[in-house]
Amino acid sequence: MSLWDLFTLIGGLAVFLYGMILMNRNLTAIAGEKMKSVMLTLTKSRPRGFFSGLGITMVNQSSSATTVLEAALVGAGLMTFHQSVAVTLGAELGSTFLPHIVALPGVKEFAPIIIAAGFFASLMFKKQRTTNIALVILGFGLLFLGLNMMSESVKPLRYYQPFLDFMIKIEAPILGILFGIIFTMIIQSSGALAGLTIAMAAAGTITIEQAIPINVGATVGTVLTAILASFPLNWDSKRTAYWHVMSQTIGGIIAFILLLIHLPNGERLFIWLTKWITEVVFQTDCLKRQIAVGFTLVPLIKVILFFGIPKLLTGLVALFEKMLPPRESEKPFSVKYLNDQLIDGSVDIALEMAKKEILISADLVKDMFGKIDRAFKNKDAKLINEISETDAKVDTLYKTILPFLAKISQKELGEEETKRSINYLYIENELETIGDVIDKNFMVMAKKMINQNLSFSEQGSKELAELHGKVMGNIDRVVTALKEENAELAKEIVEIYSNINESSYQLLHIERLHKGVKESIGSSSIHLDMVNYYIRINEHIVYIAKRIIRLSKSHV
Repeated sequence: MSLWDLFTLIGGLAVFLYGMILMNRNLTAIAGEKMKSVMLTLTKSRPRGFFSGLGITMVNQSSSATTVLEAALVGAGLMTFHQSVAVTLGAELGSTFLPHIVALPGVKEFAPIIIAAGFFASLMFKKQRTTNIALVILGFGLLFLGLNMMSESVKPLRYYQPFLDFMIKIEAPILGILFGIIFTMIIQSSGALAGLTIAMAAAGTITIEQAIPINVGATVGTVLTAILASFPLNWDSKRTAYWHVMSQTIGGIIAFILLLIHLPNGERLFIWLTKWITEVVFQTDCLKRQIAVGFTLVPLIKVILFFGIPKLLTGLVALFEKMLPPRESEKPFSVKYLNDQLIDGSVDIALEMAKKEILISADLVKDMFGKIDRAFKNKDAKLINEISETDAKVDTLYKTILPFLAKISQKELGEEETKRSINYLYIENELETIGDVIDKNFMVMAKKMINQNLSFSEQGSKELAELHGKVMGNIDRVVTALKEENAELAKEIVEIYSNINESSYQLLHIERLHKGVKESIGSSSIHLDMVNYYIRINEHIVYIAKRIIRLSKSHV
């Protein structure tokens, strides 16, 4: 094998991997709008969870990517660890779909035509969805171009004795599995290693006895991606990733045992089973197809065992929970639902999680506002501190939600996703501003009332309470409208409840000043500022209502 052949092999592997990435990215973009509804099936039952994991991974062709996404969802509270168990099993089986495409006979000869079609279509069409489809076709063509390059580059190895001696050693299951684990950890793709073994089979440089142990190792080695990606996640998320490790390891052990068992004719049981399934299901003895089937057989055996014997899966999950039990610890206040992994997995889900956090902000602001009246009436310093602490929580959410939405906006978004992202950003900004007005303006005045022992007149108190009630009613309406994305209720806020006559409240206070009411004179500046700040908050509420109207699908 010459140096040029080695460069061609590396280049072919790179082209193959890039084709996978291109297909993954654009298939995910096409399916993005459907991803949320698919994910919602996770809460129903284990079979549904399994098929959800299977379907999503057939799109993204990475069990690790699906595991990282579900780990983020578990950490966000969208699904439980127990629901994720079946999803992982489906993901592991779904990741073996690509080698079956690669094993299709005769397709690689058409790689240049497929690449040309995908490339020129991506230039010609302007609609994002059509461009995504064109790039999927381009990625598909690159897969086969890379496969062809790898196959041609390894042909000289058929006559290279040191390589042949090494491959004979690989037939020993433990060595082949270890090689597959290490190689997959380096290239971070079990599907790519399966593609490489199929390319080598096409070149006549590898046998099924050598390819199967390598691919068994690949299924185990792929867990490194999920482990690394889980490091920044919370403990519940990590447990989901570690279950993926345990599940893949169990599959590797089962396959290893079946490779150690020899039939009377001397053939290993796993190899015989692979050949038999290929012949029965695909009506062929093609080596490339046999390797693809062998790659699928590892997770398939687990699925049959775990779903055929439910107590086995339940027992394994119970053992796992004893080894890595859930943790209950006091955590500092932070976001519950947001994680950058969500953006990579599905923009639709990421936006839904952002909305959940915004609703938490809205409820916190509503709680703060509801306490304003009592803080002034009772001159309650403890309540003032509680309100300030709540504003700190609102600020914490704001500092995470806005960068999260900004990262979403950097993705290639559809019209609906763009609209939601922008409006959510403006809504969160308005909520944070309301929180600041309450904490930095109202609460400062409340402290001043306590420190200077000031009071409002009886009539002044009633007027402020009335104004507080009007604005509180609007906060209730806007929070409800946001939760339901109710455009009609939002329109009511804008058209009916937006107009609060600030001057009438100011004039009533000025009349008391002219009458020389002692309490009104002492608290005059605070009273007038409070009227102004109530009106200001109401204006922010009305602006949020306008943004909710823009979220409506009928709004252009």
